[in-house]
Order: sequence, then structure tokens, then C-alpha cells
Amino acid sequence: MRCAIITITPNGVSLAEKLAAAVDDAITIYGKKDRCPENTSTVIYEKMSLLVKHLFPYCDAIVFFCAIGIAVRMIAPYIVKKDKDPAIIVIDEQGHFAVSLLSGHLGGANELTKKFAGIINAVPVITTATDVNGLIAPDIIARQLGYSVKPVSKIKLFNTALLQGRPIYYYVDDSLPDASQCVDKLRDLSIDARSINKVTANIINKPAIMITDTYEQTDAAILYFIKHRLIAGIGCRRGVSQKHIEQCLKKACAIINYSINDITLISSACIKANETGILQTAAKYTVPVKFWPNAVLQQTILDYKLSQSPFVKQQIGIGNVCEAAALAGSSCKKLVLTKTKFEKVTVALAWEK
Repeated sequence: MRCAIITITPNGVSLAEKLAAAVDDAITIYGKKDRCPENTSTVIYEKMSLLVKHLFPYCDAIVFFCAIGIAVRMIAPYIVKKDKDPAIIVIDEQGHFAVSLLSGHLGGANELTKKFAGIINAVPVITTATDVNGLIAPDIIARQLGYSVKPVSKIKLFNTALLQGRPIYYYVDDSLPDASQCVDKLRDLSIDARSINKVTANIINKPAIMITDTYEQTDAAILYFIKHRLIAGIGCRRGVSQKHIEQCLKKACAIINYSINDITLISSACIKANETGILQTAAKYTVPVKFWPNAVLQQTILDYKLSQSPFVKQQIGIGNVCEAAALAGSSCKKLVLTKTKFEKVTVALAWEK
């Protein structure tokens, strides 16, 4: 997760540093010019509106240490929709209250608000109806399982049904390679899911969730959970074998409970365009492969504030290959596995939002 924390006061910086020290996520702290204490690792900004304009498309979460009114005015021009927008959290500069402001479910703001509030002993403020009623909304379940929701416009209808006390029925397409594991995961969440044949089955019990690999707009009372499009960014030493690259990708995907068969694009730098191991792996799984020029990857590094290796930069001209390659080409991506090192290979995984 890429998280930005925007502060205005010295105390806000202090609380932001406490948050950053307590979590493993990639957090960048931004401090207002002439108000930020000296000798900190905070990135200085002059105008918050320009900073937010840049951060909004690239961050998974933005935390404001300021008044809610300021945060609302800053993000208003850039809000798109709930499956695209980053999680927005607002914490007062004394750290009394942490408010989940935007993308509470699909963006994970509610979950992050509780987590961050616990770190700084703030009171978490969650206002989504299902949460305040102690109910687990379908879009929360989709996020926990790593799925996107189609169509997003139906989420409100399903959450309303949940609030009205009506049951929501869950079905898993039995043609999915991991159908049985998916049923087990849902049952771990106390959801009684059934495995059915999507083509021949007639879903009678509604409203219903169908977990499958393709989305077709049909019955208004059916909501679809679809796995995110998974992009694998790869960096490797010269001459690494196909078998080794394949094994590294399998291990990386397993970390996020995905399969190598879920990869829809393999991505790397142009300098790797003739690497037989990458090309053969892509061919084996009939997955397209994209090799990006250094200029594109460097811009992605700057946009996403990715860390860089001086050694790698000296060797090939850029300091980050796998993460930059996974994220390149679109601002609507979320890094779900940061650079993971294997022998002679690095892998990063990104979802398209």
C-alpha cells in the first residue's frame, strides 16, 4: 500500500512519524513549508492543493492531519468513484479523532482508520451504515478476498438489503480453478456459499453474489465478484532460466493468495526484452508481456515515490524495475506485493483498480 500523510503543524508531523514507524506500508510524510520541524525526513510542500492533485491518482491512501473542511475542499475536484478513489482519512492535529472520510469499504479507509486510531490512541469515527450496525457489507468481503465488484452501482442496493435484514446468497462458479478454496474462505467468514455451474444454474435465491471470472450484466439482483487484473513486474539477472522465473512468480502470487494463472500481464524494462526466461514463461501461460523504456519507468518511480537501488541504477540506468514495471502505464493500479527478492529475481504485483 502506498500511503501519503499530509501535515500542517509540528504536532501533526510528530503523530505522522508515530504512524509511519508502527506500520510496514510505504508511507511518505509531507510537511508544510516553514511549519515543519527541522531534521525530519518529511517532504516539504508549499501548496496543499497542488500536492493533493499529484497524490490523488497514485496513492492507495491519503491521511490528512487537519480540519475535515480543509480535506474536503482539497479532494473534492478529484473524486471519481468508490472503486477508483484512494482511502481518505482525516485526523485532527492533536490526534483525538480519526475519521474515515472516503472509500471506506473498497478503498479500505474504515479498516485503516481503526488501525491508525489504535496506534495514536485516537477515537475512530466510522459512519457507513453497515459498519455502525455491525454488519459485514459485500464490498468489504470482496476486498478481504481480493476481488473487484461489478457493477459498482449495485453495491448500494445490496447494502440496503442487508440493512433491511434480508439475506444475501453467495455462489461460486465451479469452473474456477480455486472454487473450493473460495467456498472455504467464505465459510471462514461465516458465509454459507454454494458452488454452482454458472452456465446451467438458475439462481432462484436473490439478491445474490456470483463469484466468477467474467462479468455479464444480466439480472439486477446479482452482483459479481471478479478477481482483479493482476500485473507481475519482474526484474532479473541476465540468463535466469524459465523454470526459475516461473517458480518465483508462483511464490509471489501465493503470498497474496493468487495463482500464477491469475496473472494477466508480465511487465519489465526494455533492457530485459530478450530475456528468454521471461519470454518463455509468458508464452507458457499465454500471457502478454510488456517491456517499458527507462523514461517511462523513471517517471513511474517519481510518481509513486518508489525506492531506488543505487546499484541497479548504475547497471541499467533506473533504480527500480519490478515495482515500476508493475505500476507503469496507468495511474489506476495498486501495488499489492512490493518488491520481493528471490535468488537473481525480484517480483512485484499490482492490481488494476
